Amino acid sequence: MKALEPLKVQLWRGANRLTSLVPPPPFGGRPGIQKKVFIVCSNPVGSSFSNAIADSAEKGLLASGHLIRRINLYSMPSEVGGGEFRSLLSTDERQSYFQENNQPQLRQDKHVEHVVESLKWCDSLVLVYPTWWFNIPAILKGFFDRCFVPGVGFKYDPELGQRTTGLKNIEQVAVITTYGFSWLEVMKAGDAGRRMISGGMRMLFAPLCTLKWLGLYEMQSAQPREVRTEFLEEVEQAFKEW
Repeated sequence: MKALEPLKVQLWRGANRLTSLVPPPPFGGRPGIQKKVFIVCSNPVGSSFSNAIADSAEKGLLASGHLIRRINLYSMPSEVGGGEFRSLLSTDERQSYFQENNQPQLRQDKHVEHVVESLKWCDSLVLVYPTWWFNIPAILKGFFDRCFVPGVGFKYDPELGQRTTGLKNIEQVAVITTYGFSWLEVMKAGDAGRRMISGGMRMLFAPLCTLKWLGLYEMQSAQPREVRTEFLEEVEQAFKEW
């Protein structure tokens, strides 16, 4: 695929910045660039559809020659101690929250150390999770609370009361999630996870960071197997072209 015209890419990215309902340009507008992708899955069941989704995304990315790091917050890599990522922000962590790069979890929790190092390594972030109560799982919220702290996710100037971007290396974010209800019902409920990630979280990344959103709706209904199979195929193809 030829590179898109710069003005077209700029306008396309601008529309995506306004709303994630507009997908980003294919290949980020720059085909042939090898990416460093950090995939974060949040589902406690190993045989879950979320993990199958993460497999499909990884397969598509590898087919295009990208570099991958992948974790599941419920089953962290053995080299950093394994087990479940601790999602609760402790009293000490809260009291030290604005001590940039000196928060206790950055020095004492191998899971957090691994996540932060991976966030600084990657240029693309993929979040895979089931939407519960129209929002992200609690463990993923804890992932944001404990890892995207001042000095990592953003820098804070207490005198000016201003925040600046901390993870400018991340130029692309993708979310793949499942919903129990229909698209219309999710929109009526506000889709809080989408609003948080597309609004507040995206401010922590590169100024022109794009957001790709893939959702499978009505998971609580009696879906034919073909619907889920087709979605996995769609995910794999989408990430070949991401």
